[in-house]
Amino acid sequence: MINEIKTIVQNYLSNTKLCSLVLGTVEAEGIRVSDKLVVPMELISGNLKDFVKPGDKVKLIRNNGGQEFYIVEIIGLVNIFKDATIEIEPIVIGDTTITSIKIKDVSR
Repeated sequence: MINEIKTIVQNYLSNTKLCSLVLGTVEAEGIRVSDKLVVPMELISGNLKDFVKPGDKVKLIRNNGGQEFYIVEIIGLVNIFKDATIEIEPIVIGDTTITSIKIKDVSR
């Protein structure tokens, strides 16, 4: 009886995808991971979520059950900060107030 239970549990764990890597394409309504499935942005998390735009190819980690996806890479994106603008607390220099800084380029 114990061996049968062990076999059932082992088979279940072997067939259950506790976590998996998924490729997708960003669309206006979410991230398309297959012909039939578009994951809504509400189920997407990760620091890169704010940097994706429609057409981007992304790598996602899908958690157990597929209730949450985490963006781990924007494929082909070399530098997400190049040409970005950073909003800052206002700095007043004479008659000039600076409220943002545009990043021209970033290197390592």
